[in-house]
Amino acid sequence: MQKLLTLLIFSLALWSPLAVSQDQQDVLAVEWVDLLSKADLDAIMNPPELTHDGYGWQDQLEESGEGDAYLKAMQSADVNPDLINKRILIPGFIVPTAYNDERKVTEFFLVPFFGACIHLPPPPPNQIIYVTYERGVQLDNFYDAHVVNGMLSSEMVENELATSAYRLKAEGVSLYSY
Repeated sequence: MQKLLTLLIFSLALWSPLAVSQDQQDVLAVEWVDLLSKADLDAIMNPPELTHDGYGWQDQLEESGEGDAYLKAMQSADVNPDLINKRILIPGFIVPTAYNDERKVTEFFLVPFFGACIHLPPPPPNQIIYVTYERGVQLDNFYDAHVVNGMLSSEMVENELATSAYRLKAEGVSLYSY
């Protein structure tokens, strides 16, 4: 019974979207913060002091000049060079941009939170990944997070929804399981 249980657990691990086979090139599990350049990450982690005296926080930063690096980071297209031309795996939400004849999503923006690009202003370009997936994914619910894996490159892609600083040719897309 113990051998059967071990075999079952091992088999499930092989089918997990986070599992990487030994004969494949390494796949890096990436978080959204990893996509930021070092300078942008430093600026976001050390924001300028804001007060509630002015009308808008952006106006305060622009007037004082103290928040230049922070404002740049909040709109940045600077990429993390350590991730370029690497196979990655990253969770996110799908914002469709193209479908195939079977109504499967074949091109989309992958974003870090639900509603980005649709209900809210888009994140900075270095927090959006433009994904192409020839096989297509059946998107049953926009609220569901997905895990995407594939080769990441640095390429600006822009349309009416958003601008991304990254492009990923997907090898697989699956529902994210918590």
